[in-house]
Parts: sequence; C-alpha cells; structure tokens
Amino acid sequence: MGKLSALNVLKEKLGEDGVNALLKVIEGERERTRDHLFRLLEERFARRLVEEIGKLRSEMYEEIGKLRAEMHSMKADLIKWMFVFWVSQTLVIIGVIFALMRFLG
Repeated sequence: MGKLSALNVLKEKLGEDGVNALLKVIEGERERTRDHLFRLLEERFARRLVEEIGKLRSEMYEEIGKLRAEMHSMKADLIKWMFVFWVSQTLVIIGVIFALMRFLG
C-alpha cells in the first residue's frame, strides 16, 4: 500500500461524514477570518482617510490665511496707487485749467 493522502487518512479515521463536517468547520473559520481581516482593513483605511483629510484641511486653512493676507496687502497697495493716480490727475487738470486761463485771459 502506498502513501495515503491526508484526505484519505482523515476519511479512514473520521469517516465521510466526519471529513465533510471538518471541511465545513475549516471553511467557516476561513470565512470568519477573511471577514475579520476585511473589517480591520476597512477600519484602518477609514482612520487613515480621516487623518489625511484632517491634514489637507489644515494645509488648506493655512494657505487660505496666507492668500487672504496677500489679498489684503494687494488691496492696500491698490488703494494707495489709486489715490496717487487721482491726485496726480486732479493736479494735471488744475494745471491745464490755469494754463488755459492765462492763455485766454
């Protein structure tokens, strides 16, 4: 008699019904282990996703703050240059009026 496979040995010891019952138990444990692993992976993924979203929000908040500060600075510069432009335009117009008054008067 040659080597018997593990299944044949189990059949000899447990019988056909015993082997089928053992295979069902093993399959059930495999499925439970797989489900448990998927739950763990899902929880890790969700936790990591929350962490990364938190980091992204923090970075975005910082960048938005910098952008607001830059816009405020640009607004102040724009107001300053608008004032300089209008004052210089007013002085030019007054100069033209005085020149016309001298020329015509």
